[in-house]
Amino acid sequence: MDDFPRSADVVIIGGGPAGTAALWAIERAAPGTKTVLIEQADRLGSGASTASLENFRTCWPAECLAAMMARSVDIFLHADETFGEEAAKSLAVKVRGYLFCAFTEHHAATLLADVDRLHSIGLTAIEYLDASEVAYRFGWVGPHVIAAKYDPTAGWLDSNGLIHAYAASVPSARILLGVPDVRLRIEGSRVTGVTMPDGEISAPRVVLAAGAGSVTVAKVSGLHLPLIVRPRQSFTTGWRHDPFPEDAPMLIGEAPFPHVRPEAQTGAIFGWEYTWCSRNFAAEYGTNPAHDALLEPAYPVSQFKDPRFPSLTLALLARQFRHTDGAGFADGRYLRGLHHNAGYYVYRDDSVAYRTDEQGAKQPYDSERAIIDAYPDVEGLVVSVAHVGHGIMSSPAAGEIAAAHVLGLPLPDPLYAEFGFAAPWVAYDEGVL
Repeated sequence: MDDFPRSADVVIIGGGPAGTAALWAIERAAPGTKTVLIEQADRLGSGASTASLENFRTCWPAECLAAMMARSVDIFLHADETFGEEAAKSLAVKVRGYLFCAFTEHHAATLLADVDRLHSIGLTAIEYLDASEVAYRFGWVGPHVIAAKYDPTAGWLDSNGLIHAYAASVPSARILLGVPDVRLRIEGSRVTGVTMPDGEISAPRVVLAAGAGSVTVAKVSGLHLPLIVRPRQSFTTGWRHDPFPEDAPMLIGEAPFPHVRPEAQTGAIFGWEYTWCSRNFAAEYGTNPAHDALLEPAYPVSQFKDPRFPSLTLALLARQFRHTDGAGFADGRYLRGLHHNAGYYVYRDDSVAYRTDEQGAKQPYDSERAIIDAYPDVEGLVVSVAHVGHGIMSSPAAGEIAAAHVLGLPLPDPLYAEFGFAAPWVAYDEGVL
């Protein structure tokens, strides 16, 4: 306690990709800023990042998202120049691509339209592949993939390495781990710091970037964040069938879009935008039926793991790729010794994610856009929340946006205004799969 920081220029709440990226970006924009980062767990990156597939891609049809991801990928590909020597080694970036697979003519037409849209906003590296081109380049996927959308600039990285690269690039920062029950200290209409069980830190600026935990921090501090949370699942295996190669791209199937990529030398990691069964929990937890989501996180998140999830995901992939019993994704060895993960995706709620129809009625939708903005009516408070499932891939740009708000600087790109509270809808910000 004798060494406990009593004041700071900026306090950041949250030690995941959003919080540590904000730490890095603030120091980069204003060297010497006295920063303190607070994390409730005993290590950085212990939240939803542990269930992430750790991927990145550039093929986003909404221009603000495309700009954010392009900037972030550029940082990943120049890690040593950005974070210092050996950073690239710790990030372990693998540019292996994304392959969106079509098994029907209808989905093939959808992918072609996607590529046309992406080309129209300058993403000309994205390709539409017909059946013959898929067979030529990725023949191992089998004969039932009749077309594909291919993003050769996509890939994955080590999220733990990225989070620690952000932190290590600001050696002057104080990082406090294992700090529960953080509250914002608000006097009048401005933030004046934070309070914790072990003391207070005075600061004129605070960044709230604690993922699903941001909902709780805001609530106990007397504020409201317009967010909902969804439990999401993934699983990792130590085995991968032949001929699914180690240098394969990320594979994304048709609706409901099961996806998988190689992991390590012999394994694979799987995910799926799984609609969790809110009926089981509506009586115990508040839910938002329009979005099939919780209003607040409940812990431990592991209670929402569905033991059927790995089998269902494999069955979906096997059905789409037409693998028969004992072959490909239908091989039972995938279910041996797997590791089942769970975490929260955080979204905008109905009040900040809606379209307005011709009659003036609001139509809520699932937005892919984060909220990275100054909190209304509380001077000095900035939030970096609602990163959905791409908080890792968007974190460099998200950190720079947060830093601009904290430091009162112009946004790095005018398109980034669309990550504000006041932008409930932008074109192509829905149904990106």
